[in-house]
Amino acid sequence: MKIDYKEFRNLVPATRKFKYLNHAAISPIPLPVLMEAFQFMYEVSESGSIGVNYAERDDLFYLRDNISKLISASPEEISLVPNTSFGINIVLHGIGLNQGDEVLTDSSEFPAIPAASSKLEKLGIKVKIVNVRPETFEYDIIDKINEKTKLIAISSTSFLTGVSPKLSLISKEAKRNGSYLLVDGIQTVGAGKISVEKDEIDFLVAGGYKWLMSPQGSGFLYVRKGLIEDPPWYGWRGDSNYEKFDIHPFSPDKGPRRFELGAYPLAPLVAMNKAIEIIRDNEDTIYDRVLLLSKVNIECLSDKGMEVVTPMEKRVGIVTVKSRNSKRSVAELYKEGIVVSPRGENVRISAHFYNDEEEVKEACEKLAIIEREINL
Repeated sequence: MKIDYKEFRNLVPATRKFKYLNHAAISPIPLPVLMEAFQFMYEVSESGSIGVNYAERDDLFYLRDNISKLISASPEEISLVPNTSFGINIVLHGIGLNQGDEVLTDSSEFPAIPAASSKLEKLGIKVKIVNVRPETFEYDIIDKINEKTKLIAISSTSFLTGVSPKLSLISKEAKRNGSYLLVDGIQTVGAGKISVEKDEIDFLVAGGYKWLMSPQGSGFLYVRKGLIEDPPWYGWRGDSNYEKFDIHPFSPDKGPRRFELGAYPLAPLVAMNKAIEIIRDNEDTIYDRVLLLSKVNIECLSDKGMEVVTPMEKRVGIVTVKSRNSKRSVAELYKEGIVVSPRGENVRISAHFYNDEEEVKEACEKLAIIEREINL
């Protein structure tokens, strides 16, 4: 499905009500994606198990294949998860961490990684949170890697600062040290290029409801071939012979289904498959538009004298800017029909490819006025 971004706007109903610049929080679901979920649910309404069985054909290879091509992986390395946190926990509890081992993460992380990692501390595993700066993120992380570091768990794009680090620098040092690299990719996949092969990523997890423009309940986990062959938890769907439906000795599937515990949230998954089809058919257009809009945003905010947190050279779709009162500023923008998010002391603006430059500039200009008024 080849698209023109101006025409695609008409397929996103939210654009009729808002200047919606909040894709780093929740993406509005485009009509083709919505209709894919509706069509599946209608088929189940009309034919019950026949509709479900068709969606689950070939162990959902069609979806795994679609995802794998988006991140330069193999379909046999793609498992389906309901959210990012689920996938993070599979990795944290599946790689065989022992007392005295260390997990390295950073101070600009979304709570998903630190919260899940805190459970490990009860097992004598140290979770080290590295204070990072946007300009020196990679080197701040690399500087703290030591012989006890077994896992480095970071985001491909920070939800807080918008920083998209050069993952290959970190993975190179991780490999040299014998450490694994886990990447939360939810703020990059669908907005910018990411290659598990090129960047030598061991684990990548992403929910579908942000830049992938898919419903909540959709997501995937990439596990490099040969890792976590025995999953941390067992479920009937992960059995190598699950279709026998009897109580036989459990044997984990050798493929990606080993991490999938039970029934699939099929409506969100088939919807995500459609969204990924659209993205893959238009990758260059989408990624170039996202970069252009974040550039326009940074330049406008800087011209207004505001302190932009996101470095121009390390951006994808998120741009964050310092605010005197982020919640108040966001509330005032909402009154103008502009949807963005407060994140700590920052206002976060996240435009997807179908937004236009004028929307971004209007948000920037009105935010600058609001911030000046707050200071009076």
